[in-house]
Amino acid sequence: MLADMALELEQDRNPDTILERVSHYARLVLDADDAGVMRTVTRSQIETPAATTPRVDQAHQLQARFDEGPCLDAIEGRATYVTNDVAHDSRWPKWGPAAAELGILSAVGVRLATRDRGYGSLNVYADRKDAFTSADVELAEMLAAHATTAFAAAERAAGLETALDSRTTIAQAQGILMQKFDIDADAAFDFLRRISQHENRRLFTVAEAIVVQRTANARPE
Repeated sequence: MLADMALELEQDRNPDTILERVSHYARLVLDADDAGVMRTVTRSQIETPAATTPRVDQAHQLQARFDEGPCLDAIEGRATYVTNDVAHDSRWPKWGPAAAELGILSAVGVRLATRDRGYGSLNVYADRKDAFTSADVELAEMLAAHATTAFAAAERAAGLETALDSRTTIAQAQGILMQKFDIDADAAFDFLRRISQHENRRLFTVAEAIVVQRTANARPE
């Protein structure tokens, strides 16, 4: 299963679906009931970009509400936290009982991070006590490592594709301005830059508007 997951993640180039895939694999591999990914905007504001059920986000939001929990700590403290009796774990006296009311009795939180950047935490929940062994925790850490590598690569690829699209659109806008005003490429770029600064809009946004307007005007009645 780990080999299949690694292959799927390597072939996937969508950061969002990568997180969904690893969440489902984590639930299956660890014989758990739920899994998902937590990201922090601030310590009190978190996001759940991937989850096997809505309960995962509920458990995450409780950690933001009480400012404690294994998944939150995995992002900011040690890399891995595990609890096999959430309701009576003294490390999280508020979150644990609240999570138990959701039916969660065991949890594992593992950091998703490269050497240069953190991406959040991979979190796995079970509806029974003593659900996770030390071997399960090692598996969760392996899953997190695979997921982080794949996600970072997909995010870089998406960023390069966006940058390429932006450059193409800006070049198209330059060409339109060069033809319309009989100016060279440098003058056309300077024209775009001045509009961007004057209207406080991104250069790409200005260029895109010019291309869209030209395309609309070129359509036959």
